Amino acid sequence: MRFFFSVLASICLLLTFGAQASTLDRVEAVVLTSPAGGTRLNGILRLPTGAGPFPAVVLLPEHEAGTLAPNEADKQLLSSLADYLVSQGMVVLRLQERSAGEGLGTVADRSADALAALNYLRTRPQVDVTRLGLIGHGEGGNVALLASAQLQAPTFVVALAASGLPGRELLAAQPTMYGKVLGQDSTDAQRQRKYRLDQVAAEQEAARLRAHGSNSAQVQTYLDQQRLRQKMAMRRDEENLVKHQRAMLEIVRQTPDNAQAQAILSNMLRQRYPGIAPQDVQASVHTLTTPAYRNYLAFDPVAALPKVQCPVLLLHGDDDAEVNALVNLALLKKGLRANARVTEMHVPGLNHALQISKEEAAGMSPAPVSPDAQANIYTWIMSQK
Repeated sequence: MRFFFSVLASICLLLTFGAQASTLDRVEAVVLTSPAGGTRLNGILRLPTGAGPFPAVVLLPEHEAGTLAPNEADKQLLSSLADYLVSQGMVVLRLQERSAGEGLGTVADRSADALAALNYLRTRPQVDVTRLGLIGHGEGGNVALLASAQLQAPTFVVALAASGLPGRELLAAQPTMYGKVLGQDSTDAQRQRKYRLDQVAAEQEAARLRAHGSNSAQVQTYLDQQRLRQKMAMRRDEENLVKHQRAMLEIVRQTPDNAQAQAILSNMLRQRYPGIAPQDVQASVHTLTTPAYRNYLAFDPVAALPKVQCPVLLLHGDDDAEVNALVNLALLKKGLRANARVTEMHVPGLNHALQISKEEAAGMSPAPVSPDAQANIYTWIMSQK
């Protein structure tokens, strides 16, 4: 009976990760214990055929990615990357983030988890311990960088869309910082619809001007004025959103009592989003006041970077709406300036999850992960000595 439940648990874990086992690899469910609180960690290990030893990586997800829908972009990115790297002859351990029931970990907790995963891989005879690294996405990238500043560091790090901004600044500037659970409220959707209607109205007026004898220069001047007016309106909306979110984060930072903080935050959400559902309010304010979220507000991703000595690849998509590539790459590079083995890649046309932006804009769901980005990651890893 114990064997049956063990097999059943392994099958469930494989389904959770969505591992695409093929004739090219073997798949194992892995259970580890983190030194950070003795937390149980689940993972999926994929091994190419053959005896090895093979280069190996641990994949670290974006924050709370393990609790989201199976087709969520972070999951797609890591699944696609795992498939590609295994097909190229690499061992891949995909480490699942701590679940809510175990207490979502801080960045420091997660870096300890990553080091535990590396130590596990060092015990496997199929792994080339001289080519053993971490690949993290979003907050997972910052986790990988922090882990590489510790003892028993990896031999290389790939940070995908990692942040260089302090936690509170990054969150305040994101499109929706509190979990994207505004479901039944249409405030933002109505604002976007108004922008689209204004664009249509401007084009219709331009057509009317042409029909009544306006020359092309006059029509173009009118269109340019309308576009500038709309751009300024959109910028004001973005600034107001950031101001609102920054104010909410200050409430969290200055109000240690969760019940009091949640009451204030609930009122602020309802005022900005009048149609928000009660369950969405509750989910949002709960997210904002979890220990891990509070901890992230004070997180400085640059502080530990001077201790990072291994090769580092920083890769960002230029169309990333969550982690601005230019701003965050500049901060990360400044923190790593003592490390001569840092490579920077910012790739045009890719979003936060390295999906092809034009495919996403065309309505493809999910949009494909860039095959060139995956190939660049593998090539860079194999070029490290």
